[in-house]
Amino acid sequence: MLDSSLLNLPWATLVTLASGYVGYFIANVGLKEHHKTVDITFSTLVFGLISATAYESVAVYAVYWSTLVALVTAIITGAVWRKYGRRWMYKLMRALNISWSDGTHSAWQQLFGQIEYRATEVFVILKDGSGLLSRPLARFEGLPNGPFALGNTGDVILYVTHHSAPDSDEWREFAGVIDDSWGALATYIPAEQIARVEIRRNKIKTASTPPKV
Repeated sequence: MLDSSLLNLPWATLVTLASGYVGYFIANVGLKEHHKTVDITFSTLVFGLISATAYESVAVYAVYWSTLVALVTAIITGAVWRKYGRRWMYKLMRALNISWSDGTHSAWQQLFGQIEYRATEVFVILKDGSGLLSRPLARFEGLPNGPFALGNTGDVILYVTHHSAPDSDEWREFAGVIDDSWGALATYIPAEQIARVEIRRNKIKTASTPPKV
């Protein structure tokens, strides 16, 4: 429940805290499940400090404009840190033999940060030995949860195009995954039913020219 005393803080303090959390959220989206309270608090303060600097530089002209500037600064800072800063920092730490860890909670979580690659196929092997396949994934871009979704608990949402029977290497194609009248058929696969997930990926050469699949 929100502590009403927070609303009595000076406006500049509220802007700093709110902007700081926005920056923290963007910088760590999908990676913060294992963060402790102290991690969240000090990360918020770091991004808030950057936003506060922008706020104070504009506050002499107009409080409302400075609030907007602080919020935009937090968004940009968080996005730049997530896309470039985190990667550069860990590369530097590895180069200096300070640490070879990248701070992610699990190997599964590692899959969420590989934004320079585009997935082309997803194989889900179930515990009963059967398999589900979705390809080409580009076909499902723009659809709800498309082209696929990996849950933080290990569950998967997939547009299944092929199926294989237990202990069989033969894939049977499903017809009507996308139907003009009924729409697209998405399949939810609980984590407890999954034995293995395989993802085929291609490196994206340019943002405007995605690889063919």
